[in-house]
Amino acid sequence: MCSPAAGPQVELEMLTLMLCFSLLCGFGPVCVIRRAAGVRPGVMSLASCVADGVFLCSCLLDLLPDYLTHARETFSRLGLTLHFPLAEFIVSMGFLLVFVSEQMMLAFRDPTGYESPEKQALIDPHMTQSRDSPGRSCTDESPEKQALIDPHMTQSRDSPSHSHRLSGADGSVSLEQVGLRVLLLVFCLCVCALVEGLSAGSQPDPELIPQICVTLFLRQGILAFSLSVRMSHYGLRLAVASGCLFLLSLSCPVGIGIGMGMVGMNPSAPGQLVRCAVEGLASGIFIYVSIAGLLWQEPASPKHRIHKVTFLLTGFALVTAVLFCKV
Repeated sequence: MCSPAAGPQVELEMLTLMLCFSLLCGFGPVCVIRRAAGVRPGVMSLASCVADGVFLCSCLLDLLPDYLTHARETFSRLGLTLHFPLAEFIVSMGFLLVFVSEQMMLAFRDPTGYESPEKQALIDPHMTQSRDSPGRSCTDESPEKQALIDPHMTQSRDSPSHSHRLSGADGSVSLEQVGLRVLLLVFCLCVCALVEGLSAGSQPDPELIPQICVTLFLRQGILAFSLSVRMSHYGLRLAVASGCLFLLSLSCPVGIGIGMGMVGMNPSAPGQLVRCAVEGLASGIFIYVSIAGLLWQEPASPKHRIHKVTFLLTGFALVTAVLFCKV
């Protein structure tokens, strides 16, 4: 048993070690992939399937059950008797919000030139014709692509399938979808890590925090590794990938620190409801990103289906093993 004076020092060392370990797991794949510019697309595709399994398991077996349990406990603590599945409704709203937003974005920024009925009903054709010029081609790189995509990464992996996938001509994923889904994925992972940190830091017994942090070590490292693989597969710029990894690595230690500072405090009812709403929306968004954005992309391609499913199940089993350690 550590002395009271040594308690805060040990906790600070644990938080620092967690941050460094998460950064190491995140920047490791980025550095390796960028040094080995000739990584075959098949290898990246299989590694991306492992990340798909990690995100899917984290969503279905970790984030969603924890949110539903916490929401029911919060409603019971506040004395609210509901005859409507409010927690599930909030999750559904998060899912539908992203789905509708993404479909509207694709309808208004269709690269094929097809004028959808929605676009014809809202956009003035005279205004769009005045902005069309012969010198502007459909292959010009937009500012969004220049800000997100690293040209060295895409040049090293130039192939018809890769450009076809990025352009979204087959409906798989477009540049707009890449930016939106990466942003939403980082947001959901940060919310999940922050909530886990709050739960760990608010433990009434400080001696339990190091034990809980061991499981969080593994979980954060796996998530950082998977996020790094996913962003490298998309070929995002180093600055964008670094910012996302720093946010994810800081979320859990910050949550633990906030939780330790709130020990003994009684959170207000509005604060608890806001936390439930944010967790529910994040859960719904994570479900959409994990299933629609991550799971369907790689296994849907015709090559190496069995291998991709196997690697996806490997990532799923990896997170499941960590959750068993958590129990």
